[in-house]
Amino acid sequence: MPLEFALQHRGLFPDPGPWKVPPTQTVTLRDTLGIEALPRQRFNKTKRTPYILNIMVVGETGLGKTTFMNTLFNTPLNEEIQSKNPQNSQTVEVTPVHYELVEDGVVLNLTVIDTPGFGDQLNREHNLDPIVQYIDNQFEAFMNAEHSHEFRRAIPDTRVHVLLYFIAPSGHSLKELDIKALQVLSNKVNVIPVIAKADTLTRDEKASFKKAILKDLEANDIKVFPTAYPDDREGIEELEKHIPFTVIGSDRFVSVAGQMVRGRTYRWGVVEVENDQHCDFVHLRELLMTNALHDLLEFTHTVHYHNFRANKLRSNGRPESILACDDSYEFRIERTKQNMADDMMKKEEEMRQNFVMKVREKEANLREREEQLNQRRQQLMAELEEQRLALAAEEREFQELINASRNASVSKGNKIFGKKN
Repeated sequence: MPLEFALQHRGLFPDPGPWKVPPTQTVTLRDTLGIEALPRQRFNKTKRTPYILNIMVVGETGLGKTTFMNTLFNTPLNEEIQSKNPQNSQTVEVTPVHYELVEDGVVLNLTVIDTPGFGDQLNREHNLDPIVQYIDNQFEAFMNAEHSHEFRRAIPDTRVHVLLYFIAPSGHSLKELDIKALQVLSNKVNVIPVIAKADTLTRDEKASFKKAILKDLEANDIKVFPTAYPDDREGIEELEKHIPFTVIGSDRFVSVAGQMVRGRTYRWGVVEVENDQHCDFVHLRELLMTNALHDLLEFTHTVHYHNFRANKLRSNGRPESILACDDSYEFRIERTKQNMADDMMKKEEEMRQNFVMKVREKEANLREREEQLNQRRQQLMAELEEQRLALAAEEREFQELINASRNASVSKGNKIFGKKN
């Protein structure tokens, strides 16, 4: 009976497959169901759930990282974290500190991960090892939680969502340590370059320094957030123009035109932290908190964590899979096709080069053999000429002998006949 039914209705109800959605039909409701309340319910539930943001700050000592974090979140987070043994420390310390910020009923569980000691040693070869190990350990912990029997529960997310890399305001190009650090870290976490202590640079120096940094980033293929993730550009095109961000940190409030604002007072005037004419602090804060907070969390999970997880699985012998259910199916298929085309072109070029090389080798061998044959021919012609000359000499000698013999015979005959007569 099932077979007969299947044969009778074959092709009328095609199987959409496990990863496809069958076509739907729009219907008209006769009465109100309250569907319009679903977004509000989702919003209220989401608002009650605390948000998580883990920020790592990396940079040399003395660039004002802690002061900037206090300025960014408008609250005194903590005191300056110093290395335990600043004189004899040979490694970089990674110190996460947790905070809870509440604004209009929205709770943000903030973790600030400082890296005191970075760039302070004479030998900076292993400065990145503790930082990279910390980032990988958080990925490893999240992956183990996914594989545990309690995976349905909320997994504590300790992964680094954004890394603020502080660059010294030297006014020149990036240091070798900065380039190496950014190359490694940009493949593991969302990196935002920040020029610290921007009040030490003039406006022209800031512009030229930004151009030099952007040139170094492009030359060394360093991916920065959000430029390297062009999925959604709405609302951030103007903010991208300020990368790398010049920032100023201050824990003090100064009076400007009768208002108390964060800033620094100098003999020549006042520098305001939240004045976009003085620095890019407001643009960086808008990018982090207003426009891209959700993107930072999403890209950390879908890009960096997935790359770590895939590499971890493939290191255990699991081959790379290409399935239609993958989120990046089309991209991976196109990338595979492009890689195959590139490999084919590369093999064709290698074959062409090998053919040209073999033709040139054959031509060289033929020319060498031709030269050898010409030399042999010249040698044989020389020997033949010598033999011809020798034969000619012998022939002359033989002719001379014949002539002499003939002359002798004639003379003898004359003598004989003369006596007879």
